[in-house]
Amino acid sequence: MDQVISAIEKIRAQLAQASKESPTYEKLAYYIDKNLMRIIFMTANEVAAENNVSQGSVSRFCTSLGYRGYNDFLRNVQQYVSKEITAPQRFQYTSQNNNDHTISNILEMEHKNIDEIEALLHHPNYEKLVSLILSKEHIVLISARMSATLLPYTCYLFNKIRDDVSSVTPYLPQWDTLNLQDPQKTLFLSFAFPRYPNVLLSKMEELQKAGFQVAAITDSLISPASAVANLTLAVPVTSSSIFDIYSSPLLFINLLIRNVSKRTQGLSERLQSIERQDEIHGIYYKR
Repeated sequence: MDQVISAIEKIRAQLAQASKESPTYEKLAYYIDKNLMRIIFMTANEVAAENNVSQGSVSRFCTSLGYRGYNDFLRNVQQYVSKEITAPQRFQYTSQNNNDHTISNILEMEHKNIDEIEALLHHPNYEKLVSLILSKEHIVLISARMSATLLPYTCYLFNKIRDDVSSVTPYLPQWDTLNLQDPQKTLFLSFAFPRYPNVLLSKMEELQKAGFQVAAITDSLISPASAVANLTLAVPVTSSSIFDIYSSPLLFINLLIRNVSKRTQGLSERLQSIERQDEIHGIYYKR
């Protein structure tokens, strides 16, 4: 949390410095500082209209802060303030800004998130995670609240390519006995996105202290999940909607499993066996 506070203070220091350059920049700096939470749901046009300045002035202001433009600045602000914003606040802000420009803004951010994933696939921690998944006998996926919606998809795909993969949330009795697993044979893979559930962070810390390998897929390297994991991969999410958008984490999970499958011995035979079982039991519709 201290890291998040210092990051927000850094943004505010940038705003203060830029405000000295012109009356227009002073107006924009004051407005953004007072509306840091609301700003992540606004387009450059909307900020410009609220301050009676041009969109170009907003873009140039963000460049003076050291960013590539308004959307680059917005993505950085999102990374910090989205941890605190509540669902009622999201609804209020998105209701106020429900227009085609806002939707275009969200789609542009999603495109940039995908670009970040491509770079993430070459990060050393990505290769470490693939190696851990291949080497551990048991994989346990853990999460809570909205982040836990990623578990069924991930668990379903993993079970197609290997045995001994399970998912556990705080609402299941297995949650209280996770530390009875063998630390030498088990990898805990956690999904932790804003707003980070304390029950998940506490369990990750407990498991890490017990000697387990805990890997975190989260939205930022300064996420609180990073402090209680042995390995962290930061996958971006877009927060400019009433709920966080998980398309980038889903894409990352699919690519991760694709990479693991390439190195899994005997996978072709396993998939053929699964297909035969599906045929026998008439799993899929046929004309």
